[in-house]
Amino acid sequence: MKAVRGAIFLTAALVLSAPDAARAQSPSATSDVPAPSLKLWLDARGASFDVEKLRASLAKELKRDVELTSDAGAASVRVRLESEQRADVRYTTPSGEELSRSVDLPPDRERSVQVVSWLTVNLVRDEASELLSELRARRRSEAEARAAQEQAAADRAAADKAAADKVAADQAAAAKAAADAAAKKSAEQAKTAENGAGGPKEEEGILRDPKKAFDVALATPISLVRDSAKRELHVQAALWYGESGALRGIGVSPIALRVRKDLEGVLVGTAVALVGRTARGFVVSAGYAQLDGVLEGVLVGAGAAVHRGKLGRGMVVAAGGVVAGELTGIVVGGGFASARTLHGVGVAGGITLTRGRSEGLLVAGGANFSSDHRGVEVAGGVNIARDLEGIALAPVNLHRRVKGLQLGIVNVAEEVDGLALGVISYAKNGRLQPTSWTSTEGSVHVAVKSIAGSAFTQLGAGIDVKANSFTYDGGVGAHFRLTESLFFEPGVHYSGKHRTRDLSGAPDEHRLHYLAQFGYRVGNKVDFLGAAGVRNVISGGTGASIVPELRAGIAFF
Repeated sequence: MKAVRGAIFLTAALVLSAPDAARAQSPSATSDVPAPSLKLWLDARGASFDVEKLRASLAKELKRDVELTSDAGAASVRVRLESEQRADVRYTTPSGEELSRSVDLPPDRERSVQVVSWLTVNLVRDEASELLSELRARRRSEAEARAAQEQAAADRAAADKAAADKVAADQAAAAKAAADAAAKKSAEQAKTAENGAGGPKEEEGILRDPKKAFDVALATPISLVRDSAKRELHVQAALWYGESGALRGIGVSPIALRVRKDLEGVLVGTAVALVGRTARGFVVSAGYAQLDGVLEGVLVGAGAAVHRGKLGRGMVVAAGGVVAGELTGIVVGGGFASARTLHGVGVAGGITLTRGRSEGLLVAGGANFSSDHRGVEVAGGVNIARDLEGIALAPVNLHRRVKGLQLGIVNVAEEVDGLALGVISYAKNGRLQPTSWTSTEGSVHVAVKSIAGSAFTQLGAGIDVKANSFTYDGGVGAHFRLTESLFFEPGVHYSGKHRTRDLSGAPDEHRLHYLAQFGYRVGNKVDFLGAAGVRNVISGGTGASIVPELRAGIAFF
């Protein structure tokens, strides 16, 4: 799709750069009747864009009057900036047909105006469509000829492949029959040798002998089964250190145990428990527990638990710190909990760190860090992720893109598609504004207002000089854009009023304000605000508990 847009943009640029003499041959240039004025509507969505320069450029290129209008329905040309990096242009022809193009914008603002002007002129003249129609017809005929040639070649190749496949299938069948016969013969020979010798069978370097599957050790190899490090055991009890090649059952030691390869069962080493390959069951240690392969079960280390393998399904728990691979399940660390990727629940008293993508629930007393998170993040300090799809709850939330909800004291994001609620919420597609307003109560207020996504928050204070009173207040609500400049903000505000300038102690009145506020943006710097609603005194006060309220104010930037 980007290649098609690039071709259209290049065609438009070539047409616009043609000599003026060539343009003079078009009917529009030779007509003595002046063309009607072209109405232009632009939605900059808060981005910095010189609409007057665009209007002048279009008038010069099209040689006709261009008027700016705020009514999108009455405009023939509608330009909408989807972001500071992309623009969408739509043109309605006199016959009612709608043409549209989208284009990526360069960082240079003046260059962006020129690019939008070129694209708009191209749509109005529709010069690129004629060139593209000729190009499509030529390519269609070439494609049909090419397709006929390719079909003939494909038919020949299919016939050759069928013959080759038959030969290969016959050879594979003969090879399989020979391999099966050899395997059967080898198995019979191994069985005969084992039965004849009366000894154990060795498989994958592990000896399996039911007569030597139980071991009691002081410290391997000072044990009942001296070569236990090469054998599969069912039970091993070691006073100090026990080692087995594989364990299918239970192993216990007050100090340390090691399984060189696979574990199926329970391994308990009070100080150290080590498994070299897959673990299906429980690996438990009051000190350090380590697994080097796939986990299917529970890995617990009171001090530290380290899963060095790639995949895991189950639970990794430690009172100190946890390191896991690509885990589906639960990871819990008293100090920190880290995983390569996580699908499930991550909990830590200090920090959770997901080096890749995480899905599910992250809970940390200090901070949650992840590359991308889908689900819920809860932290006592800060949530940090590149992209969030879900809910982030912490005093500080820092993300690049948010699709969902940020709830905290400070919220920061490049882009919010949803809500960001906090004392300060900053997003590149939102605004952080100093605000001043007055009300029918007679007080004057200043506040800081944050708009991010479809929500706003506000925190401020006010004074009433005549009544000798002081007020602090905060509010939260929704933010809806009605037009390019007009917006609507329904919200609920709280205020606490001190009837004197003495701010010690609790406020004399606690009030809620239910307001419907409209704003009108002038340029890119100023919002004029007007609100109407009711004030409800919920505690304190001497007059009516519910009274009408009007507000008027201004916000900057």
